[in-house]
Amino acid sequence: MKYYRKGIYIVLILLVSACAPQVAEVDMTGADAGKIIEKVELLESGVRSVKGLARVRIKTASDKVSYTQVTVAERPNLIRLEALNPFGSTVGFISSDGTNIYIIASGEKEIYDAGEEFNLAYVYPGLDIRLTAESLVNLVLGRLPYEIYESPVKPSVSSDSGMIKLTWKNVKTGGDNTLWVNKDSYRVEKAEFSLSNGSKASLQYEYFDGLVDGHYFPRKIDFNTGGLSIGIVYDPGVELNGGVDRSLFTPTAMIEKSSVQNYN
Repeated sequence: MKYYRKGIYIVLILLVSACAPQVAEVDMTGADAGKIIEKVELLESGVRSVKGLARVRIKTASDKVSYTQVTVAERPNLIRLEALNPFGSTVGFISSDGTNIYIIASGEKEIYDAGEEFNLAYVYPGLDIRLTAESLVNLVLGRLPYEIYESPVKPSVSSDSGMIKLTWKNVKTGGDNTLWVNKDSYRVEKAEFSLSNGSKASLQYEYFDGLVDGHYFPRKIDFNTGGLSIGIVYDPGVELNGGVDRSLFTPTAMIEKSSVQNYN
């Protein structure tokens, strides 16, 4: 009887596997990597600015933090992020007006040059990663935050789980950059890339069901690297390409400029 039951279980497993929907692989015959990249970039370039609320979740090896974030950003390097406590008061603030980066967090008030890299931990506690204001803008806009499109190396093209997979070497780090692209919409669904410190990072996007102001836009953005992660989930009322008040990117409070240029 024991062997009979075991045989029944095996048959059931085989039947379930056979009935499971199979993902059709993409025909890559004659695929042109350059044209695919052009379509991906064209799709991303349609979103110039974002305004809205988002729920932010940060996870490190020792802690988990979540809060509501006010997001206002406009390409290439204008941004204002405010972390709100449960009562709606601002407890952390960072902005870039294209010239300076202003940081108000944990009792610190500083100004730094907008073109220089700063520590992401000032924005998202525990994420000890250096990046520019432009990269942060790209992140919250659902664009890839690092210059993986600018590589002189032509990517290889393959099919993976029903998506277009593009892989190429990062000439600065020597590691691989990989994109998984939706074969129908040319939205980037997932990305993995190498950082300057030798580590790997990944991005994954879940998009709103319909278009937002005429564009595909990620409802959820997940960024992971070295055991650290940040999840950004936008509220449905997010606004794209609307009018942005430029005064929002410069805080009204006077902040003394810091003499410290490297604060990693």
